[in-house]
Amino acid sequence: MEPSHRTQHAKLKKLSRLADTSVLFLLVIFFLGFLAFDYELFGLQEQIIAIPHEVEVYFEFVPWIIFIVLVFDLFLKYLIVEKNLKIFFRHYWLDVLMAALIPILLPLKLVKFTLKPYKIVKTGKFGYKANQKIGKLRKHFFTGDKTKDG
Repeated sequence: MEPSHRTQHAKLKKLSRLADTSVLFLLVIFFLGFLAFDYELFGLQEQIIAIPHEVEVYFEFVPWIIFIVLVFDLFLKYLIVEKNLKIFFRHYWLDVLMAALIPILLPLKLVKFTLKPYKIVKTGKFGYKANQKIGKLRKHFFTGDKTKDG
């Protein structure tokens, strides 16, 4: 290995460590946002961490930024192993899996938006059914057949 190749290899490793640290920092931000804005998933009535709702829109971009940094980090690691796919997947399979799962699992966040209307419809349906049952019970007990007694 010649000296310029060694220094380039060392720079790639430093850049990769910086990318790993950035992913860790972004994951902390992501989980803080999750605790602040998705508190109802934990069955809580109020926020765990008080972050204004005006900044919630910015937290929607954090998973995509994590994905971009992960892909960049994977590219750096691919260059570090000198473009050998066998070694790359043997050493960095977890990084590849994590980067692949982000775009696959991120659409599941839409379930949260479709869950609210579903709950509203289900509550309305429950209210309608309860009203029917109460009506039947009222009819049965209060306007029951009085001919049996007399």
